[in-house]
Amino acid sequence: MPRQFKAWNDLPRVMYRDFLRRLAYNAGMDPFQAGAGRPKSESRGEMDGWLRDGGLVVTASDRAARAITAEFHGARQAEGLAAWPAPNVLDWKSFVRAGWEKRALDSRLLLNSTQEQALWDNIAGDGRQLATLLDGPSHRLAGMAMEAHSLLCAYAPRFLEMAARVSWVQDAGAFSGWLAAFDELCRADSLLSPSRLPLELIPLLKRDQPPLLLAGFDRILPVQRRFFDAWGQWREAASAQPARQIRLNEATDTQAELAACAIWCGRRITANPHSRLLVVTQDAGKRRGEIERAFLKHAGHRASDSGGSRLFEFSLGVPLSRVGLAAGAHLVLRWLSGPIAEQELDWLLSTGQIAISPQEPSALQGYMRALRRRGLERTHWTLADFINQSCRQRPPASWVGRMLEAQRRLRDFYQRTQSPINWAELVPQLLETVGWPGYRPLASFEYQAFNRWQQALETAGSLGFDGRRMDWQEFLSVLRRILDETLFAPESTGAPVQIAGPAESAGLTADAVWFLDANEDAWPAGGVLHPLLPPVVQREAGMPHATPQLDWELGRAITSRLLAAAPEVHFSYASQHEEVEARPSPLIVQLAGSPQPLPPEL
Repeated sequence: MPRQFKAWNDLPRVMYRDFLRRLAYNAGMDPFQAGAGRPKSESRGEMDGWLRDGGLVVTASDRAARAITAEFHGARQAEGLAAWPAPNVLDWKSFVRAGWEKRALDSRLLLNSTQEQALWDNIAGDGRQLATLLDGPSHRLAGMAMEAHSLLCAYAPRFLEMAARVSWVQDAGAFSGWLAAFDELCRADSLLSPSRLPLELIPLLKRDQPPLLLAGFDRILPVQRRFFDAWGQWREAASAQPARQIRLNEATDTQAELAACAIWCGRRITANPHSRLLVVTQDAGKRRGEIERAFLKHAGHRASDSGGSRLFEFSLGVPLSRVGLAAGAHLVLRWLSGPIAEQELDWLLSTGQIAISPQEPSALQGYMRALRRRGLERTHWTLADFINQSCRQRPPASWVGRMLEAQRRLRDFYQRTQSPINWAELVPQLLETVGWPGYRPLASFEYQAFNRWQQALETAGSLGFDGRRMDWQEFLSVLRRILDETLFAPESTGAPVQIAGPAESAGLTADAVWFLDANEDAWPAGGVLHPLLPPVVQREAGMPHATPQLDWELGRAITSRLLAAAPEVHFSYASQHEEVEARPSPLIVQLAGSPQPLPPEL
């Protein structure tokens, strides 16, 4: 069997220290499952008792699993215990994977997302579609095909049979052909998509399993319901009582809205340093810089520093390619085989990531300044050009020796195509030779980024599962794409203010919640039909964004969960959004009443 690499797609598994002292569990859009045979849980105390008795809890997300685990450990510490059994809490994906590893009757290779997308890329490329002629559009089209396959598995598995798709035409017809080719390839090479795991497991389950308690599910998908029913007894944990104080605020514009939220958070924490606040916002990734600037400006001195800890932190990570350590590693690999921009070189030299002593960074930056004084600057630098300039000041000899040795090692491989596995094994040797990640001991954040980089590199190497070969530049391109698609979030520092998206907030509670962007265009969040699946199939199966009613119902479920997450919940929206007049979300108005102007103190 081809060598298999582990895929690390989950965020680092950590426990939140002190965060979220209370925990509320949402029952989701659907009522308690009568088929489970027991009444719905009446209090969160039953969750703690369930875990103490060794019961199994399945959560909708890894973040919710971490929050429940942290709450359980915090409760045991508060009881004065020195040791106790770990709670049995698994997120949905881990739960299904563990079930497969226990019950699998064959030796099929379980694909990771990168491997599966590579298969879809090859299949779509064989179809000679115009979008597959360029690498970027081809990769995106493969991602869309993989998403369409996942939707069918979760909502309408009967269409996985070719006979059920005979009437599909145009783009859906093209995808139907790709799906048939994908199924045949998986059968021939003994491969298995993670999207198929629940369907593969359902026939293997017996209804004599230990009961399940579900937490954090805003919506139970059809395949999940079938899975739980085949498992046996299950139920959703009860939600807490809805918030006692609910308010909808109207701001003049988005900047005023963010400023009000930041001021509110700063004053709440100043009044009670032990408070835990949750700020929920859509597009947290895109607005991260804007939100951070507002908090640093308006939340008071604690936003930047308070005894070494920050006032706020984001629950959603950033692309690994934007994290300094990973960006530096990839830049070094590029430089060993080609030119990099002068500003990239300036940044790399300043980080000390390729220095083995404190003297080397200053010497290298001094050398660059000397080149500029002589008018030798250029837009791009190869390694050879940088080392061989005619200048009285020279880069450190030991540094030059290390860089040339790494380049020589790469050159021995460079002229031949290799398996991604071989390239992935070579990269750590090259980085170690040049001295990466530098002479300084890694801080906690950097050490986590270092581990995440290694996992991304391992994922790139896993593309050798089917015997494919690629040249160095293609491997670098694949590695960069994986870094772009891998989210990195450091361990929680226990900041009193957590900033999360609506979906990421599942399983989290706080003393108070502030929900941003509650306007009619943004909430409930809308979307478009999937372009590779027939609209009628999506509507009949209730797939995401198939109808406005489905979006409304999901938005209402998430909103109801947030109302049960804290005794006090604030919604806000900007009456002027992107120079267009905006109105409040009708869904929020139903729950919170008419909007009120921001209080004068905000």
